[in-house]
Amino acid sequence: MASQKSPNPLVRLAFHVEHHVESWSWRLRRKVGLGRPPRILPYRGYGTPRQSVIKARVLEDRHVRPPWKRHTLLGSAIASWKRYMTVEIPHARVKVCWGDKHWEGTTDEEGFLELWVEPPAGVKAGWHDVELELLSPAPKGVARVRSPVLVAGSEAEFGVISDIDDTVIVTNVTNFLKRAWTLFLTEHRTRLPFEGVDAFYDALHQGSTGSAGNPIFYVSSSPWNLYEHLDEFLGLHRIPAGPLLLRDWGLSRTGFAPGGGHGHKLEKIRGLLATMESLPFILIGDSGQEDAEHYRTIVHEFPGRIRCVYIRNVWHRPGRERELAFIAADIRAAGSQMLAVDDTVTAARHAASQGWIRWREVAEVQAHQQQDAEARTLLDKLDRDHG
Repeated sequence: MASQKSPNPLVRLAFHVEHHVESWSWRLRRKVGLGRPPRILPYRGYGTPRQSVIKARVLEDRHVRPPWKRHTLLGSAIASWKRYMTVEIPHARVKVCWGDKHWEGTTDEEGFLELWVEPPAGVKAGWHDVELELLSPAPKGVARVRSPVLVAGSEAEFGVISDIDDTVIVTNVTNFLKRAWTLFLTEHRTRLPFEGVDAFYDALHQGSTGSAGNPIFYVSSSPWNLYEHLDEFLGLHRIPAGPLLLRDWGLSRTGFAPGGGHGHKLEKIRGLLATMESLPFILIGDSGQEDAEHYRTIVHEFPGRIRCVYIRNVWHRPGRERELAFIAADIRAAGSQMLAVDDTVTAARHAASQGWIRWREVAEVQAHQQQDAEARTLLDKLDRDHG
């Protein structure tokens, strides 16, 4: 495994100065009555009956209006601005209760809580609600939230790790201006997933038996500030829920992001495979970024664990097809397989031929793909009609 570069001392200094100033500013505003109250933003955790991770973030509450109260482009832009202009609360103490077990955790400099725990005895596979309570800084009243945790059980046949940008959601991430529009100004209600993704991912979740409960994870270079946006998107379009593993944007201990490519995805995928022990995985990405290269690395590092790599063909630079063919050959030589697909039905047919999903689900994927294509055509027409 390649070693990470040591962070630049100036970067470390700038990081500590920035967060010291932000923390001091928040405490001062709170002392004079100008600071907003803290809130816990729960993230979807995951794990096994042996170990699971509880994830959340403690932030100053910016009172982002819920989606059903945002009706204009300006309202969408304001909500996006509030999500990005966060004030993180470091060193906050959080109490975690899961069944008859209790723990305490402390947030890091960016306000993140990541607490590894041993779940209660006899915990079953599936989703569990864990209670988080903010202990300090002292909230006004009781600050409690529910944090969902996905436990993978012995019934699971495999896990799925999927990219999001241009794999689940059309974002045109290779075009900077279009990506900026997508991230900052568009609502999850007006964006559409790739055709048939909901039915295909649901089929993978059900597996060959229809009740396998195969866990699905989403890994992206999108910032944590978009967590609620992406989670709402998945729910609206009935795409199976799963932990979202995103990226912290801005100044960090190791540098400034977004920058330095998408290598952080490798770290997250490695962590997932290590946590899920011997569970095999299917990896899904797109041709526009470095997904194929990262997935090839994972195939080599975890021999026998990767059943297949699916790469969705999207816009990419000239010569990319030749690179993908070389990577596919390398992955086959390592004992796995990679398939570049133009649409979701092609991937579903291949998965059914391998016995990973039921053949009857392929017809469902095809029907959803047609419905989604018709919806996209209608939306494009409405956009043209309204200029």
